[in-house]
Amino acid sequence: MIVRPLPFEDPARLVSIEGIPDFDTVLEWRAESRTLDRAAGVSGLFDFTLSGSSGGERVVFHRIGLDTLSLLGVEPILGRWFGSDEVIVGDTAQSVVIGYGFWQSHLAGDLDVIGKTIPGWNAGWGETIIGVMPPDFWIFPQAVDVDAWYAIDFARSPGERPFLFGRIRDGVSIGQAQAELDTIARRRVEAGLTDFEPDATWEIRVQPLQETFSAGYAQTLLLLLGAVGFVLLIACLNVMNLQLSRSVGRQGEIATRVALGSGPSRLLRLLIAENLVLGLLGGLAGIAVAYVGTRIFVSIAPTFYPPSEGIRLDTTVLLFALALSLLSAFVFGLVPAIRASRVDLNRSLKQTPPGATQATRLGICRLMVVSEVALAVVLLVGAGLMINSYSRVMGVDMGFEPENILTMEITLGGLDRYRERHASNQFTATPAVANFYTDVLDRLSVLPGVEAVGMTSFLPPRTGGFRTFATVGGGPLDVDESIQYHEISNEFFETMRIPLVRGRRFSDTDSETAPGVVIVNQTLASRFFVGRDPIGQVVHVNLNAANTALEDDRNREIVGVVQDSRLLPKNDPMPVMYVPYRQHLWDYAGGDPFFVHARKNFAIRTASNAANLAPSVRDTIGDIDPDVVVDNIVPMRDRLSEAAAAERFWVRLLGLFAGLGLFLAAVGLYGVVSYAASQRMHKFGIRAALGARKADVFKLVLREGLVLALIGLAIGIPGSIVLTRLISSQLFGVVPMDPLTISAVAFVLLVVALIACWIPGYRATKRDPLAALRTE
Repeated sequence: MIVRPLPFEDPARLVSIEGIPDFDTVLEWRAESRTLDRAAGVSGLFDFTLSGSSGGERVVFHRIGLDTLSLLGVEPILGRWFGSDEVIVGDTAQSVVIGYGFWQSHLAGDLDVIGKTIPGWNAGWGETIIGVMPPDFWIFPQAVDVDAWYAIDFARSPGERPFLFGRIRDGVSIGQAQAELDTIARRRVEAGLTDFEPDATWEIRVQPLQETFSAGYAQTLLLLLGAVGFVLLIACLNVMNLQLSRSVGRQGEIATRVALGSGPSRLLRLLIAENLVLGLLGGLAGIAVAYVGTRIFVSIAPTFYPPSEGIRLDTTVLLFALALSLLSAFVFGLVPAIRASRVDLNRSLKQTPPGATQATRLGICRLMVVSEVALAVVLLVGAGLMINSYSRVMGVDMGFEPENILTMEITLGGLDRYRERHASNQFTATPAVANFYTDVLDRLSVLPGVEAVGMTSFLPPRTGGFRTFATVGGGPLDVDESIQYHEISNEFFETMRIPLVRGRRFSDTDSETAPGVVIVNQTLASRFFVGRDPIGQVVHVNLNAANTALEDDRNREIVGVVQDSRLLPKNDPMPVMYVPYRQHLWDYAGGDPFFVHARKNFAIRTASNAANLAPSVRDTIGDIDPDVVVDNIVPMRDRLSEAAAAERFWVRLLGLFAGLGLFLAAVGLYGVVSYAASQRMHKFGIRAALGARKADVFKLVLREGLVLALIGLAIGIPGSIVLTRLISSQLFGVVPMDPLTISAVAFVLLVVALIACWIPGYRATKRDPLAALRTE
């Protein structure tokens, strides 16, 4: 997706459009624009429930505008797209277009599927299939696992904020389109035709759609290419080094060839041909490793990565890999081949001691090994920073005790027995919602090994339910100062072990008919009640403020303040209001407010390993309602690790390349030190004959390698500044060029250098001094 064209018709003309005041502006663009050919919107994902003999199953729906497919130039492989009379407000239509994967898995690829209904669908709408989309079809890279689509009229859904994209006309530049669309939008805003209130920085932003989709992944690609390039360069320098060292042992052979009439050009062709064969064999071996590596990469790629199923070794990649292998073999084998072909015939045939030529060759080898070490240091610093960052994310104090907690998610929004529709996209929650959750809490709390069970709207590392509120008797608070609105059970704070700072917790007396109550966290209390005691204050939360036809939330008295807890490990605690789940609204304008009530997260504190309780929990929910889907039933520690997915990905990726680079650098260092020691055996023999100890010889060899490693370290650390800038946005609690990380990298490098030099040094001490002297 990043380097290939998007899988749509004429993708170069597709653009994203940001900053729209409202969807009526889009309609005016369609009518007046001379630069924009078409425009369409994409909204969010919704999940619903299918009933079946084996229990409930969740399916994911994507809401998109009517003109989306015509804009993208994609056609269903069966049936058709939505007609103009099938565009809906909310979710009241009976027509649905399904995905290829869903068609295969749930309908066995039935070619007569058009006009049939989705098996097990009980939401009371969207059940008649009118089309099937092609395999691997997606509209948005974060929405690739979609089961079905339905079209929505954004102009009649004021609460929707779609992602907007369009197709510019032929010959129109991005700048021209942005200037025109910005002019039309500002004219509407200045004429008061929209409720949108822009700030001083507001403007319409138009950019290529591919650039928008790849913006979050371009840095990943650059870092990946950089890491691969560094490892390739280290490997090539290593091979070049080994070829230079090997040429010393072949001087007799090459001298013989010269004596028999081979000229320099013929020798050069021979040596280059040998290098190309080695490069070809290395490329073939690398392709085999790349096949396995690709599978590993796809398995560790986090959810924020582009559709990874499309990552594969195709013909283009194979040809590129082989061409790069041959080019590397030629370029990095050229210098050794040239030096080897320029043989001194008399010196080689007489096997005289190394002279200036060998000294120059040794100097080149040392220079290359310093370069290898410097490149390895850059990779090690990057890996070290990400390891440090990952450990800090995982070590953040969340404000609760995450050990021995099993978590799960349940959504009742897709089952009509839990809601009653009384208008388009307006629902009344039935008593079955609270009754179901009360039954779940009671049944789970008596399972063997369960210490406590709590329920809330959102568990870390996720947020939602953002609302504004006002104090009763005072003015409304700043609308930019939103708070988190969570419905919880009475035992939630006890289960999470979140301490109560002041006041009281919820009890069974806080029922549906009791006066409204709320508990706030310390952040909310200190931010909004400066100089006032929050206990006893009465507040009103805006839940249905956008729809005056529906009753809004009741006034609530603050009865308690609890200690702050984090919802996101990398963020400071947010202001949160906790309300009893039984004191919920009855009427909802669809969307998020209803799902705050219908979607719940459970925290089950156990006496031992929480994961062992998962089968019993699933069975319990199935006994209560077999159509309810239990999602993400994992220990709390696993949920928290999701928040560190980016750091974990970089730790694995950079750690792999850094380890490989360090290994290659160590091999190169070992080869150079061994070669240098072999060239100095005569000097070692003289030193030994004059009384030098073996330890002195050993120190000389070790010093040779350590000096090279220290020079490479001194060059690599400043060079890593560029890398740290690229990954700075991924770091948490760690500054680029962190002294602790740099110190750890230096220590690891010097230890590896010592190990690499140990064997050549040990061998040097075992040589007989008299044998070394007799080589003269």
